[in-house]
Amino acid sequence: MPSIVPSPAEATLFFVPVVVLVATSLWVSQNAAARGHGFPDLLGALVAFVPVGLVAYLLFFVSGSSRRRPPSRTERAALAVMLAGVSSYAGGAFTLPPDPFTQGRWLIVAFVALLPVSYVVVYRRGHRVVTRPVRRQIRARIGHE
Repeated sequence: MPSIVPSPAEATLFFVPVVVLVATSLWVSQNAAARGHGFPDLLGALVAFVPVGLVAYLLFFVSGSSRRRPPSRTERAALAVMLAGVSSYAGGAFTLPPDPFTQGRWLIVAFVALLPVSYVVVYRRGHRVVTRPVRRQIRARIGHE
């Protein structure tokens, strides 16, 4: 008789997506509240159930409104978890074999390994270390520097 308790590989197939989904919903809700949206919690819940909602939120609402307050600790933590989750999925898609059980085992390892990296990018603004030299190179090639 099969057990209803999932194996560790099966559990990771559900753990990381659920954590990333909750973090994404929380980040959208906090970000929308900081930008003055009328219903930020509804928008966060909508993004959890409509995957295209995050893309629509980023394209239409974020670009059209400015922040009224700086990001909170909760918003930054949710963004760091979301970034680590998306990066682990992208890395797994390009480096692991297309076997779902192998990806399930290594997805949690990649997620945990990428959490400190996403912390540096979100909290310590490590993205500026990467983007400044790239901007200089682009401006030098265009001739604006």
